[in-house]
Amino acid sequence: MNKLKTVFVTAAGVFAIIPGLTVLVSNIGVPPNTSKYIFSGTLESLGIFTLLILWLNKDHFNKYSKRAITRIGVLSILAFLLALATYIILFGYQVLNLPYQDSLFFPLWSSGKLQSGLETYGSKYELVSQWGRDEVFRQIQKSSSFALLATTIIFLFIYQLIFVSLTFCFGVLGIVSSREDEGRDLQHG
Repeated sequence: MNKLKTVFVTAAGVFAIIPGLTVLVSNIGVPPNTSKYIFSGTLESLGIFTLLILWLNKDHFNKYSKRAITRIGVLSILAFLLALATYIILFGYQVLNLPYQDSLFFPLWSSGKLQSGLETYGSKYELVSQWGRDEVFRQIQKSSSFALLATTIIFLFIYQLIFVSLTFCFGVLGIVSSREDEGRDLQHG
């Protein structure tokens, strides 16, 4: 077995399995008051599903030229970078880290008392300073429950795209590297 194929197949497996387990154990990257089980389960399921789809379609990918495979790989890495940057920006903007208190997860759009408070005080930090962390949390839950759910879904979609794009990239490269191994075996056999 080609060492390059082993590297790509191993990397694809790592990106399909390890992130979900890491989230389950450490809660890393999961917004506050959001289920780490949903995030980790989604990562695990989509990573394995991506590898399964690639494996079922390996003959299709083996028909692609090296140029097309390179383009697919580059696009996958660009999707990874875009998803990662988007997630970091959204997380930084929507999650308010408070010293000595639990962080707050704000919806992408607010309504009701939360919206009027943000308009009145001009920033999330000032709102927490005026109302207190617990009251802001109650208003997030009360007046923006649908917006908070939609924000969680958007976060989950972008979060899983980070890892699925890498799984896809390394999976395709693993499939194509096995194609080259089979060609060499036929020439030497």
